[in-house]
Amino acid sequence: MEKIKNNKKNKSIFLWLIVFSLLSFTCFAETIETKYFTVSLCDGCNPSSFAQKINATGLFRLDALSKNDSDIRSVIKDGIDSLFLEVCDALDIGLKSYRGRIVVYPDIVEVNKAISGDSQIIEANLPSVYIPSYNTIYISFNDATAGMLAHEMAHAVISTFFVVAPPPKVQEILAGYVEYSIRKKTGSLP
Repeated sequence: MEKIKNNKKNKSIFLWLIVFSLLSFTCFAETIETKYFTVSLCDGCNPSSFAQKINATGLFRLDALSKNDSDIRSVIKDGIDSLFLEVCDALDIGLKSYRGRIVVYPDIVEVNKAISGDSQIIEANLPSVYIPSYNTIYISFNDATAGMLAHEMAHAVISTFFVVAPPPKVQEILAGYVEYSIRKKTGSLP
């Protein structure tokens, strides 16, 4: 029994070392702590542009903000947390004590470099992905939208809430529904 516990502990340490090494390849200029996430913005990812991309509900007065970094940081905090709560509402799942990570890379190439070799990833060339074992959303800054981030947040909520995860197709249907709901609410549907 002790051997099993040590194996699990070693596996956990190994996974964290992999995550740390993956994150160390790209310089992250900005780390923002929200109520539910730690957001790491890559070097060269403009916080103001990212705030506009995640302004899912249109609740934030982005045009009224000064160029003050603390204002932009608070918009990102509010935007991420607001979007997360909307995702939870759409799924009718409340997660009061959730904590996860969002890692923003400059483009799809960097996202795919970061996730390459992960056995949970079947497809390649993804602009965003949620990896449950790291409880981390990886997203391309160039391609980021509120709907895309909401889709990945839905995967995070589903992964955290269910003791036994639903089949992948069911998860995709639920995440797709959440993305559709957010896009409909923001008027970004075609």
